[in-house]
Amino acid sequence: MNSIIKPKRPTISGWVQCATPPAWVSLGYDAESWFHPETKLCVISAVEVAKDGDGIDRGPEYHISISKDGRKRCGSYEAQKVLKQFGLDGAEEDNHVPYGIVRNFWRPVAENLVGLECACKETESAIVEDKGDYVWRTIGRSK
Repeated sequence: MNSIIKPKRPTISGWVQCATPPAWVSLGYDAESWFHPETKLCVISAVEVAKDGDGIDRGPEYHISISKDGRKRCGSYEAQKVLKQFGLDGAEEDNHVPYGIVRNFWRPVAENLVGLECACKETESAIVEDKGDYVWRTIGRSK
């Protein structure tokens, strides 16, 4: 899907753009893949329209997925650095993959909707891993 709103890109040097992620990864939305050789951090940056169960239309959202070398989960500190380097301050972490290696961050393109949390945080059970550093939520189960 070709969009007028482009995925976020790093604002500092040191990142290398990689091959475009396959459609099954990006769900057909515009996406870019980036790698930082020094830190071994991998990023998929996309613009998507997600449907949340709360019925609020957030429109297009920036979505950044971060992993360590594509094989391990990065820490919160590393993730926050990536968000800053991609100009995505104010993004909300929202993970739904049990024991996932990717950390997922979302931020509406519309500035007035930044900070509006996903309803899942109220209705779905939170599973905490890595001594509280990583949280993912079950789908379809309430607290």
